[in-house]
Amino acid sequence: METLHIWDTEYSADSVEWCPVTQYQNIFVCGTYQLAENKLSEIENDESNISANHETSGDTATSKSHNRLGRLYLFAIDSSKGLNLLQSLEMPAILDTKWCHCEINGKILLAVANAVGDVELYELCTGRDNASEWHSCKLDLLCKHSIIQDVSSETLALSLDWSTARNKIGDAGRDPAITVSDSTGHISVLKLTDFSLEKTQYWKAHEFEAWITAFDYWNPSLVYTGGDDCRFHVYDLRAGTRHPMSTSRVHEAGVTSLHSNAVLENILASGSYDENLRIWDTRHMKRPQFHTSLKGGVWRLKWDPHRWQHLVAACMHGGFCVVDCNDNTNPPVIVATYGEHQSLAYGSDWCHLISDEVPRFVHNGSLEGNDTTILATCSFYDHKLCVSAINKLSLQ
Repeated sequence: METLHIWDTEYSADSVEWCPVTQYQNIFVCGTYQLAENKLSEIENDESNISANHETSGDTATSKSHNRLGRLYLFAIDSSKGLNLLQSLEMPAILDTKWCHCEINGKILLAVANAVGDVELYELCTGRDNASEWHSCKLDLLCKHSIIQDVSSETLALSLDWSTARNKIGDAGRDPAITVSDSTGHISVLKLTDFSLEKTQYWKAHEFEAWITAFDYWNPSLVYTGGDDCRFHVYDLRAGTRHPMSTSRVHEAGVTSLHSNAVLENILASGSYDENLRIWDTRHMKRPQFHTSLKGGVWRLKWDPHRWQHLVAACMHGGFCVVDCNDNTNPPVIVATYGEHQSLAYGSDWCHLISDEVPRFVHNGSLEGNDTTILATCSFYDHKLCVSAINKLSLQ
């Protein structure tokens, strides 16, 4: 993996997401999370004492600090101008960001989960009279929705996922929805109607933090959840959420990442503080098909948006890696690692540009003509954002 750009995010960086919408796939966001100065010093001093057997995030969701600051950056890459900062927005600390996979009534939407329990919905305003003028793009807030039920308790929105991945690749689609997990162990399902968010379902899924939630992209009535209680649940929204449809206890530490595969039906990836990637056949949930050690707590997993056969993994103290899951008879294998970061690896994502389009946006002679995919990664205490290229993986 070859580094193309490096950016100091100033605040600790924990989320990065590329826009999936055609014509704007050179655009991405980076979310940050900055603790109050006194709390940050305590956490940094503790980092060296983290057990090799159990990694923790930079700030546990149960921290009593109320002063969490965030900044959302909007970037674009370009072959002549390099990495371009288009916008910077101050807001509460950011835990997760996700673009809607497709346009909704002509709007490109970004959802942001933050440390005060809000889901904020932004529109990417593009100046469509000239779609190539990406440098005029900016984010405007459309609406926000609080997931907090008990105002007396501190609640952080920890992760979110859109139901729309199959819409991106031509399925008829359904009404868009967002599933959100929070620090009290609850899950909220929000429906998007007329560009406002309405909570349609809310339930207690985990005893401790619900680190992650995700839709089954082939059946958005199914919602996956993972928590600090080491449990991985499947809920069918049509049957109610009082009890999960199935529960797995195979993870040996908190479940931190889940991602459904939008091209290969019945395939799901999970990650955990126990440092293992697991690949599941969702028709048989008693045990995973395969597991592979990634040598670091697996905070985020993302399927590649081209063939959906590789994963990029953010593995906290283990750094970043790309995993080949193409062989359905053998466990996944690590095919690339990235060592540019010196701190907790939290955010990673694939650029949606296909390899033929990459030279338009990347000025690097060695990349032209190669099978090249662009990635973005970010890390916490060194507040570093990187854009890199990976060649010859046949991802397209």
